[in-house]
Amino acid sequence: MKYSTASIIKRAGIGLAAATAMMAWSLAAHAEDTYKIGWASDKSNYLSFVDEPLAKGMEVAIDEINAKGGIGGKMKIELDRRDMKSDPMLGATVVQELIAAGAKFIVTTCDTDVSLPGAQMAAKASLPVMSSCGADAAGPSQVPDGFGFLNVPGSLTQGAFLAEYAAAKGYKKAFTLKSKSEGYTHTLANAFEERFKELGGEIVGQAFYTLGDSSYRVTATKMVDSDADVIMSNAFPSDSTAFLKDMERLGNTKPLLLVDGNDTPVIFDAGKQLALSVMATYGGDRSPGSTFSKFEEEYRAKFGADPDSLQTALGYDLVIAVAAAVEAAGSTDGPAVRDALHNLDNVHGATGLITYKDSPIGKGIPKKDYALVKFDLDNKKFITLSTGFPEKFPPVK
Repeated sequence: MKYSTASIIKRAGIGLAAATAMMAWSLAAHAEDTYKIGWASDKSNYLSFVDEPLAKGMEVAIDEINAKGGIGGKMKIELDRRDMKSDPMLGATVVQELIAAGAKFIVTTCDTDVSLPGAQMAAKASLPVMSSCGADAAGPSQVPDGFGFLNVPGSLTQGAFLAEYAAAKGYKKAFTLKSKSEGYTHTLANAFEERFKELGGEIVGQAFYTLGDSSYRVTATKMVDSDADVIMSNAFPSDSTAFLKDMERLGNTKPLLLVDGNDTPVIFDAGKQLALSVMATYGGDRSPGSTFSKFEEEYRAKFGADPDSLQTALGYDLVIAVAAAVEAAGSTDGPAVRDALHNLDNVHGATGLITYKDSPIGKGIPKKDYALVKFDLDNKKFITLSTGFPEKFPPVK
């Protein structure tokens, strides 16, 4: 993937003024020879199961860009990744350290609630900040001055996408599992419920859990005994693993709908209930010759294996979007990069086209296609059934 001025103008959909700024961008205008991305990541706590595969995808993108001379062929990317242990206050401290170490763009961990103190710290320093894969659609609006971004389309569109799939399958009655512990575990399920009812479905039961619950026997019993013809769970590991094992112990035969937080190899520990499950996750065109297939080739060349999950491709997308914004801005200045990122249009990421410009979801939230995935238990692989985007979804509140 070549990052020439002409290609970025075409791919990012920028105007003449921005193009002129880029053409004026030269080594003389930039004393720096590197662009440092600082990541307050979880390396050792409960969000490490998604941040770790994301990190590998980021490495692939950084290697690809740096092999061509860096951003615009001139500025190498450096990743400064530090452990914030899924602790919001430690996350803010780590962001401060990253800024002091020269980071020009801040990435936070895969949860917008846990990330918020650090994200607000980045905005205070006039630096754009993006959650690695946090999906709470309300996240960017909580970061001042438009500096907050998601790397995914958010919880509201994913919930609606699952609801439209359920309606298309002919399901009429749904039972949902959700948690008030995080915006993600609540808003996504709420969006599913709202859209499912709009499409003529009925929510016959709701169950709530707390992050870290190890027993779901009571909840599972209610679900199995209900007249629901589909169960939608907003849990992710280790909660979803415990939940699915309890569903198996009770002999559940109802179809299950899972969310992208389960797009990780550890989900296969959940066992046989995955054969009844379909998951919404990320990833558009994966045909031969697509950006995704090229990403997989680069990943295999670097790590000697296939990507762990589609979460890995999100790490690639993040770096590609940031690099495109820096080149489009013709500057490493935080507000300039922020503005360029808001105006990115149809940038080719591994999971498909990435568009922030005039996003129908909300400011700072990209429009990307979702994938519906089933589970190959024998080979522990994810198999894509179809891709798409919901026709309608609740507004960000």
